[in-house]
Amino acid sequence: MADGGDDQWGEEPRSDRALAAAGVVGTWEWDHRRKVARYSRGAAELLAGDAELAGRDLAPEEALAGVYDDDVAWLRSQIHQGMKGPGVAVREHRVRSQQHGVRRVLCRGRTFFDTQGNATTSIGIVIDITELEADGHRRFGAGDDEGLLHAAADHGVAAYEAIEATALPSLLQPARALLMAIGREIAQMVSKGPEKLH
Repeated sequence: MADGGDDQWGEEPRSDRALAAAGVVGTWEWDHRRKVARYSRGAAELLAGDAELAGRDLAPEEALAGVYDDDVAWLRSQIHQGMKGPGVAVREHRVRSQQHGVRRVLCRGRTFFDTQGNATTSIGIVIDITELEADGHRRFGAGDDEGLLHAAADHGVAAYEAIEATALPSLLQPARALLMAIGREIAQMVSKGPEKLH
């Protein structure tokens, strides 16, 4: 279910099967100024409920259409909370997929701010942790931002946003590949997390 391809929101390449096996679904981006979200294909399938919405500007209602009904209000509040300050956020919630049924996902990302302190963009990755929960493993803690891997994730998201601003296609794909690779490592660490989330 991992994403990739020749363009930023392209089809799944064969080389990303390892990411899919690790549970990495895709990437998401929220433009807080325009109040729209954009997803890669795998993320759109689970979060918006339709993979064909990948790469499109989605209003909040469309962007969360695939989120489990009981989790929508909580997730909205978490999104707004993330706009109040810097740092990495980790949110766990359920989605309802037509193809895969009810799944539990982990969204990890970071919000960026302008010089006036207003939230501009949030960017992150989606990891499907359904099987990990079914196996009884403990999950990744929301407050655990220590260690080299977490620092790498922070810098990876920051680099992705900076490169996207350049609008250079030759740099976008490598930046996404780096972000997805970091997501794969985070997925492998999920079972070692000390805390259960929402």
